Amino acid sequence: MDHAIEVLPDTYQIPLPLTGSALRAINAYLIKADDGWVLVDCGWNADDVMEALQGALRDVGIGLDDIRRLVITHYHTDHYGMAGTLLRLGKMRMLMHRIDWLHVKTRMADRETLDHDLYGWLELNGFDMALLNDEHRQALDGFLRYTVVEPDEQLEDGMTIDLGDRELRVVWTPGHTAGHICLFDAERRALVAGDHVLDPISPSVGLSRPEQGNPLGEFLDSLHKVSKLEADLVMPAHGRPFEGLQRRVAELLVHHELREQTMLDALVGGPQTGTQVAEKSPWTRREVHLSELPPFQQRMAVTETLAHLAELEAHGKVQARRRNGHIYFELT
Repeated sequence: MDHAIEVLPDTYQIPLPLTGSALRAINAYLIKADDGWVLVDCGWNADDVMEALQGALRDVGIGLDDIRRLVITHYHTDHYGMAGTLLRLGKMRMLMHRIDWLHVKTRMADRETLDHDLYGWLELNGFDMALLNDEHRQALDGFLRYTVVEPDEQLEDGMTIDLGDRELRVVWTPGHTAGHICLFDAERRALVAGDHVLDPISPSVGLSRPEQGNPLGEFLDSLHKVSKLEADLVMPAHGRPFEGLQRRVAELLVHHELREQTMLDALVGGPQTGTQVAEKSPWTRREVHLSELPPFQQRMAVTETLAHLAELEAHGKVQARRRNGHIYFELT
């Protein structure tokens, strides 16, 4: 794995390993500013991630102390997990959207309650809890690779990060998480996209607890929002940087339209739980049955299905009813 790949002048893609994850790597981005360097995202807290990051910094000819700001696109551990370690070892300030910091300090700081609420929600939606076995718990280990650390600055939509000769504009893009942000460099017509716009995979948008409301609806609105940006280059958190922001947004919108039609078709025969709808839907680009996925991915597939059903319910196409200890969805 290359340590540092220059994608624009003084802007580097840094692939950081996600050992044990199907995603394989997350891209951090290193951007030069007048007062030092800005690092966007940092991987989860693991020795091989630190080794890869330090190797990349050596490639560029700098060290940890040259990074002045660490910007987190969202709270997921592969983006935020090593922040506490970096703040302890370096001289950087951390920036994160206010809403995602609120989630970290109220939810992620209490892992036991977080898991309890998720498992109760899955069971309510018909998920077979017997699937949550040792394999599933091992997969969860990746999500434990973080320490809760408070940002030095809480970001809001439209704020700017000064680079000296230009700036990065914060673009709030809720959906993947409620406080997800992208960073737009208007002068270079470049967008650091986090997990909001990926190619060729589709970002995961799941409903993991009822108080999330309608995250898919927010995600779709956020896609329309970024499609208005004049960006030639998209720098995603997974996969290679690519051109064609509007093209990819259009593809993702079509993808979700097709997924929603699949959900509606699954309900033609009568009321179904979210898990039953997921069982009638193909998954991954290989279009496999839910049961063919590993347990951890099955869980994610069910929460993604619930997100689609919440979006359909918001548009009056389905309705949810609770009976016999489960939530059932039916066509209106």
